[in-house]
Amino acid sequence: MKVTTAEIDTIYKIIEPLLGHKAWNVRLGVGSFITMEFGDPVTSSRGTIFGDWHLWIYCCGWFLENPNDTYVGSEDPREILRQRIIVLEGRSLENVIISPIAFETNFIFDNSLTLHTFPLNFHDPCDYWKLYTPQRRVLILGPAPKWSYELSAG
Repeated sequence: MKVTTAEIDTIYKIIEPLLGHKAWNVRLGVGSFITMEFGDPVTSSRGTIFGDWHLWIYCCGWFLENPNDTYVGSEDPREILRQRIIVLEGRSLENVIISPIAFETNFIFDNSLTLHTFPLNFHDPCDYWKLYTPQRRVLILGPAPKWSYELSAG
């Protein structure tokens, strides 16, 4: 099952204001989770600094590639992941392309550096990725074809 064209258009309208912003504080989290900030810094009620936009690559596989080579993938050794994902630091997010069937997503940064995410399991209820927005809402994709745009708990 796939989402409708209208749903994909709605998702793109949510993401569109993020385009052109540079990634900062790119970090490897638990396992192969990646978080990164975009936009102006905001201090949470707990004193943590986040960006206006906060992207969390969550329960999905991923690989990072440039036009000539695959740079690193989510199942590589943790130390290599930590060293290599920082290439995203300071890169401008130029485009996001989402497959309407499986929610494979390409986050395309400047110089054609692409973070490609893909589902690992279609029956696990875990979200693939989450994008927290300046409107205190969160866009959640996965498992396909499930998606939502709801108030953020934080």
